[in-house]
Amino acid sequence: MTITSPVGPGPFRAVLAAALVFLLFSCSSETLRPRVDEAYLLGTVVRITVYTDEAEALLEPVFARVADIEARMSTSERDYDRTELLDVNRAPAGTATPVSADTFEVLKEALRYSELSDGAFEVTIWPLVRLWDIGSGHESVPSEGDIARAVSLVDYRKLSLNDDGSVTLPEEGMGVDVGAIAKGYAADEGARILREGGVKHAILDFGGNILVIGSKPDGTPWRVGVQRPDARRNEYIGIVYTSGRTVVTSGPYERFFVEDGVRYHHILDPATGYPSRNGLEQVTVVGDRSIDADALSTTGYVMGLPAGFTLIEELDGVEAVFVTEDHRVYVTSGLKGPDGRSRFELVDEEFRLMGPPEG
Repeated sequence: MTITSPVGPGPFRAVLAAALVFLLFSCSSETLRPRVDEAYLLGTVVRITVYTDEAEALLEPVFARVADIEARMSTSERDYDRTELLDVNRAPAGTATPVSADTFEVLKEALRYSELSDGAFEVTIWPLVRLWDIGSGHESVPSEGDIARAVSLVDYRKLSLNDDGSVTLPEEGMGVDVGAIAKGYAADEGARILREGGVKHAILDFGGNILVIGSKPDGTPWRVGVQRPDARRNEYIGIVYTSGRTVVTSGPYERFFVEDGVRYHHILDPATGYPSRNGLEQVTVVGDRSIDADALSTTGYVMGLPAGFTLIEELDGVEAVFVTEDHRVYVTSGLKGPDGRSRFELVDEEFRLMGPPEG
């Protein structure tokens, strides 16, 4: 089975082989054998491994569901003539644009995280994403004036999600972008379909966004490797042991370009309009829902230490691993002991496990 979809500079761009987090190995049992299929969706390879004899009947609707989510929520103007979010972004100022229940739900969650983070996560960041166009192959550093104009159009407080399921933006040039949250929503939807089909053990790998259903067939937790940020693929700094949860990492080293010797990555700071620079190398979030982990990995990265750490520590159902450029590792309390639902083990001796960050 092969499914392809358009890819390009929109919110779902990813390097084909990118795996910020990855399963260290799969497993088999005498009664359950893994069935694996993959498709190119959301700008990455979506690979699903299930332990069931009904794999094909279940996987086809999963891939179809993910393709539908992409077709509704992409803002890639190179690859889509029209999507629901492009309709929102192109509508005249003040126009209420109807969207599907799926798109409205993702926008609502994106707005919630924008409010929770005071704009570190920004649902209306599209003017900046469009301006920088990182990952398109045609990137260059915008002028200060262009960046300032784009920043002036970024403000989640101006977005209206209306009771009738429509969306309104009040100013010309504003736009929404759900690239930092929609992949998580798609993973959750894929897992829902599999669970409803009776699947007890599965791995959904959305280009490094990992969601596991249940435990391994032998009853032990899955081992999810967190990639070392400054090394080749499949070299990891630590392992997350978990069952029935999701593990998502955000970092600046997978999508970037270099100009005049300076590297510019894709995680933009809505306040400055430039790529976020705060001493962090990556943030990995472990949670019950992939939509939350997806949003919070970006939120934590932009907020930096200690604000991002404090936010995630205070939220229920999520934990995080923060890695700094000087190889220090900060782990929230729920990942430290054997009694939690997930546990992190540092395995790279070049990194040092720290206590809670100060400040």
